[in-house]
Amino acid sequence: MTGTETIIELGVLRVLTLENETDVALHGRVIEKHFPHVSTRSRCIPNHPNGIPSAEAEVDALPYILELGTEMGAQVDALAISCALDPGVSKLDERLDVPVIGAGASVAGSALARGRNVGTLGLEDGTPSVIKDILGDYLQATETVKGAETTNYLTTPEGRAATGDAITRLIEAGCDVVAPSCTGLTTSGVLTNVQRRADIPIVDPVVAMGAMAATAARPGGQTTDQTSTRHEHP
Repeated sequence: MTGTETIIELGVLRVLTLENETDVALHGRVIEKHFPHVSTRSRCIPNHPNGIPSAEAEVDALPYILELGTEMGAQVDALAISCALDPGVSKLDERLDVPVIGAGASVAGSALARGRNVGTLGLEDGTPSVIKDILGDYLQATETVKGAETTNYLTTPEGRAATGDAITRLIEAGCDVVAPSCTGLTTSGVLTNVQRRADIPIVDPVVAMGAMAATAARPGGQTTDQTSTRHEHP
């Protein structure tokens, strides 16, 4: 990164309640690794130790997401909701003066840039509607990680093995790109290992979200000698 590169402050909102600050910051660190001009601030909502594994959990989590997102949005250049359901994205985008990006729309859009027969992979609750809507007729096949009722299962040895098996099934179904529909698959670390063995691209939803957020925060990729402008609310 050169001295003239603008630093983008990106808020990363986690919908999985975590006690360890290092764990909370994991998705932000992944983004910073791929985009050195992005600096992340990560926080998580309370009272959701299993994340948002169902529609009922999403309804319960939404007030927390809106409250925390509104607070974070006043301190950053863009806000990323690190969940493939994109909960609260549209409401926060209307409310805030900064771009609000969800992992679901990001991974779907990125997958379409890599292929035309997209396979999705998620928890047992299925593929989020936001991803289905964007992919449309390009959705070739869907798979779930067997036994993954919540994101916590994805970090277990059994969950990692089941993830690899599911991606193999997507390849056998004729998919030419995989769009993981759960950011917990980034947390598990399995995507990098599986990508080494797969013959088709596997889009990391957190990396895709970081790319979309960085682009939205600085249209056209312009550089400046000044630091990024904060969007403060009175």
